[in-house]
Amino acid sequence: MNRQYVIGLSGHIDHGKTALVKALTGVNTDKLDQEISRGMTIDIGFAFLTDNITMIDVPGHEKFVKNMMAGVSGIDVAVLVVAADDGVMPQTREHFEILQLLNISTGIIVINKIDIADEEWLELVEMDINELVDGSFMENAPIHRVSAINNTGIETLKNNLISICTTAPEKQDNGIFRMSVDRAFSIKGFGTVVTGTVSSGSLKVGETVEVLPCEETSKIRGLQSHSHQVSEVFIGDRAAINLQSIDVKNISRGSVITTPNCLKETNRIAVHFHLLNSAKKPLLQNQRVRVHLGTQEVMARVALINTRSLEPNSSAPMMLRLETPLIAGRGDKFIIRTYSPVLTIGGGHVLDTELSDKWKIIKENIIKLDDGNSKEQIQLIIANEKGYPTTLSNLSSRLAVSDEKVKTIVDSDDTISIVNYKRENWVVTSSQKEKFEQKILSFLINYHKEYPYKGGVQKEPIRQHVNGSLEFTEYLLDNLQSQNKIKQNGELWLNYDFKIELSTSEIEIQNQLISILEKERFTSSNFKELSSKIEYDEDKVMTLLYILEQQGKLIRINGNLMFTKTNFDKLKQNVIKHLKETDEMSVSEFKDLAHTSRKYAVPLLEYLDNCKITYRYENKRKLVI
Repeated sequence: MNRQYVIGLSGHIDHGKTALVKALTGVNTDKLDQEISRGMTIDIGFAFLTDNITMIDVPGHEKFVKNMMAGVSGIDVAVLVVAADDGVMPQTREHFEILQLLNISTGIIVINKIDIADEEWLELVEMDINELVDGSFMENAPIHRVSAINNTGIETLKNNLISICTTAPEKQDNGIFRMSVDRAFSIKGFGTVVTGTVSSGSLKVGETVEVLPCEETSKIRGLQSHSHQVSEVFIGDRAAINLQSIDVKNISRGSVITTPNCLKETNRIAVHFHLLNSAKKPLLQNQRVRVHLGTQEVMARVALINTRSLEPNSSAPMMLRLETPLIAGRGDKFIIRTYSPVLTIGGGHVLDTELSDKWKIIKENIIKLDDGNSKEQIQLIIANEKGYPTTLSNLSSRLAVSDEKVKTIVDSDDTISIVNYKRENWVVTSSQKEKFEQKILSFLINYHKEYPYKGGVQKEPIRQHVNGSLEFTEYLLDNLQSQNKIKQNGELWLNYDFKIELSTSEIEIQNQLISILEKERFTSSNFKELSSKIEYDEDKVMTLLYILEQQGKLIRINGNLMFTKTNFDKLKQNVIKHLKETDEMSVSEFKDLAHTSRKYAVPLLEYLDNCKITYRYENKRKLVI
């Protein structure tokens, strides 16, 4: 499938966002009679720039910022529109602050209506904009000067928008289907239809979903994306969903369509909150505020922790007591606006959605959740979960909740922890983890006793010993290494305090071997020949050479060809220099460069290829770096 992108236009009222969308797409997003008659956007509107790019026009008037929030909550790329005749205005700043609070990271700036401003004034507008975006994600964003009325700069802007979408970061998929509803209506002959941006998972025709907060289930009758009938929609898609056997009266903006039994309402959420510097006044304990999350808006009371107020330009964890239940998941972004007058004062992200303990315990857990340590962030209550090792996705399935929901339900029992590692998420008991770690430590101790001249053991024998998956073994090794109980040397693992002990005579033999190989350069003696030259036992020569290899002083190719690291580094530099001057190199040229025979030249060239220094092109070598 082709990834879809959502571009959101934001800015002050009457700065030409709607006209800009029409110039780019040919579609007038002002659909309501009231919008057309008043010449301003009241609700969010949608148009398609390409087959995989949706443009969302959001209202600029301060009275309709809640509708603006419904539009920007799912966007990939932000377009900040500033009118050339006005410059930066109050809603320009408020919209821009909302974009930052929602952690949108990709965007461009458009100065519209350049047909009614001269060059000198436009330069002042650009200075004003640069001051606004200084230090933000739009600090280096391109600024397009356009006129939506006479199409000046529109084609260049369109091409840039199409290009910049490819730089937008991938959305985080939580493993369940989730879509916040921004519109709900009924079509004769089809029934109830809802629209929104898919924020997680995928959905196929015929599958069953749950509609929250009404808690009704419905089968998918049909799907559309970009005005086309489709059989499936994916994360990031703009989607229209035709729901079967459900009354449109039970759905409205703010409803959530999701996989059954995976999300639920909550009356209290733990959050990390940042109060904007522009708020000017402190946020007070028990202050009544408006919470915007996705397409939802609810009233709430602020529950600060260990303080009576939060000063502007400060961040803190806190709890929101919601007057109306909210559908939320860990990591969701939200905006807070004051009750009256209605002003955006800050925002943040959700830490936890289930807070059922006494306030004293809730406060402690919220502080731990906000502390940054992964174990403290994962305070999930898991009842009698044992096994080796249970993945987070399996646990989520058993608990009938999403992975993110599992991560936000914190277990206060320190003997149980969730391990997030690479692509895996495991739930393990402390005793289980300690048992596996002790197995590794004991295995390495015994290995070092049996093989005192070997610098460690590879991962696979360790995995076989602990009888664990490769990924879980890697986690255990990394965790032990972080505790300075073991260490890694290349592909080998060893106890932290282990080192190979050589006698003075053995060190002298090593020096002799290095001296011989240094002089031989790239006409390497084999083990038997080296043993004969220094009149020393062949097996011990092999062991001492192996130790030199582990120490990084020796390079061994094809098991029996040996070269010193010093000689190889010189050769590498000569090869790079030669290829920079001549572009390609034959085997014969390499033989002359290395002063060696074909017997050694071919494996050396193959080693250079493996090291990504050269690559083979026909019968010659070219430079990779």
